[in-house]
Amino acid sequence: MKHIKIQHLLGAVAMTALLLTGCAKDNSLTDITPVKEQSTDDSNEVIQALSAIEGITDAELQYTDDEKDSIYFFYFEQPIDHHHPENGTFKQQVSMKFLDYDKDVVLYTHGYDMPSTADKFTDVDLREHLKANMVKVEHRYFGHSLPGAMGDLDYTFLDAEQQSYDLHNIVQALKQHFFKTGKWVSTGTSKDGITSALYAYYSDLNGWKDIDVFVPFCAPFMPGTTENGVFSCMDSSPGTYLTQVCGSGYPEGSDEAVAAMRIKQLYNAICTNQVVRNACIQTVGIVDTESYRKILEQYNNYSDNSTGNLTKDLTALVYNYISDRFFNFFSYVPFSDWATLVPDPVKATTDEDELEDLTNFISLSTTELAKSIFNLYKDMEEQPITRSSDNNYKRLWEYLNELRKESTMPYEIHAFKELGYADLDYSLADGTFLTAQQIQSVNFILCPQYKYQSLYPQDKGKLMRNFRQWVYTENTQPIIFVYAKNDPWTGARPDDAAIQQNPMTKMIIDPIATHSHSFLDSESYTEVSKQAIISALNTYLGMGTVAK
Repeated sequence: MKHIKIQHLLGAVAMTALLLTGCAKDNSLTDITPVKEQSTDDSNEVIQALSAIEGITDAELQYTDDEKDSIYFFYFEQPIDHHHPENGTFKQQVSMKFLDYDKDVVLYTHGYDMPSTADKFTDVDLREHLKANMVKVEHRYFGHSLPGAMGDLDYTFLDAEQQSYDLHNIVQALKQHFFKTGKWVSTGTSKDGITSALYAYYSDLNGWKDIDVFVPFCAPFMPGTTENGVFSCMDSSPGTYLTQVCGSGYPEGSDEAVAAMRIKQLYNAICTNQVVRNACIQTVGIVDTESYRKILEQYNNYSDNSTGNLTKDLTALVYNYISDRFFNFFSYVPFSDWATLVPDPVKATTDEDELEDLTNFISLSTTELAKSIFNLYKDMEEQPITRSSDNNYKRLWEYLNELRKESTMPYEIHAFKELGYADLDYSLADGTFLTAQQIQSVNFILCPQYKYQSLYPQDKGKLMRNFRQWVYTENTQPIIFVYAKNDPWTGARPDDAAIQQNPMTKMIIDPIATHSHSFLDSESYTEVSKQAIISALNTYLGMGTVAK
């Protein structure tokens, strides 16, 4: 393999934090964003109309820096507990791209915080396809939508039911007083998609007719696991999908097939080759100091979760770290774009240059991976096969940078309580030096089940099991599930066969997509998947031919 020296890409980011495996992002602090020019002019018709709706406050219009677009922002007053509204309220942030009162509306259900400036507002393909208005709602307990002072938050009311009531209240207020005629489509990607799908579930339970069709992209539904009578929110279905499906099915000898083989060889080399193992342990100790420290403390404290052998414990951390890296690589970056970057672990056992390539590669975050791909093709003075221009990589890089700026703690708590959390699959480990069970035990200290088990109650997978069963039999809420073949989260999708038996649900799995909703982009989704999504929309919306 041609040596691709990528250490110069790391520079000052050698201490990059580990991306936690979840629909979550890591805990990097958000950059302070300067306040954009805004307008609360009483003469603005839209601001007047919004401000006249009960519950809406602080309506304003913001312009992007280039003044080519404008976005409305406002807050909606919500009960902290919808079952006991007398116990106080909080303000939930909402943003809106407004085209016309009579046009359709795409509701984007954020599962995290959301940008509060016009320049950070992102469009989605569903809205573009339908030529619709768009309303975005920030999830409670994230960003500016905090039911309590920062640092003194009570997460008791952080659950899908309360958020669904939040969405219902906002949609009803806008349908009754603002958007009175158009169709409504609810969508989101990843945890945003979970939020949308569970809104459909609670809509059915409560008899709400808010939304005409729900379109969750890449949304996992994880019931967790129960072993020896003990429940854990950790769900292995995405991790198993990663090891068994992601990267598979490519022609023998192709870049992707070679990369998939090398990934499996890397797992083996970590356990069986001392040179590779020691180099990887040193690398992980540098780039993920916090997890490294926790594993050392666990060993020094003679924890039952330790193997009793420090080298094995640190190898278990490396195995977890690398599995997490590949989980995120497959989720957010097209495999065909980074397959040629996967070093040869076999050569790394005897070749120092190959070993350096290997340690540099596992140091990359998804953001840095996107940057290295961009630079690779730039250096080679040729365009990648699956991307049409450098601008695509710039956009990918910017997108991944934004992903890394959102706090994970409220998500982890929500996952612990009722949503489930993705566990990794360690079945490729060499059972002689280190078993899969040992790797899981050593790394338990890093997962939400360990962090929050004495702090919050769990529903023990009840919501996710009930949702899955409901999806197979429900008959009031049209849902289009969209997934990507190489996305590990697809492992936690509803059952394909059961979905096909229910006329109210559709499932589309695209062979080239990543963890995204960009179905109109011919280089992100196939034409077959694009047309399948459009056809399902037409069916459920009763629109015939929808504007393209």
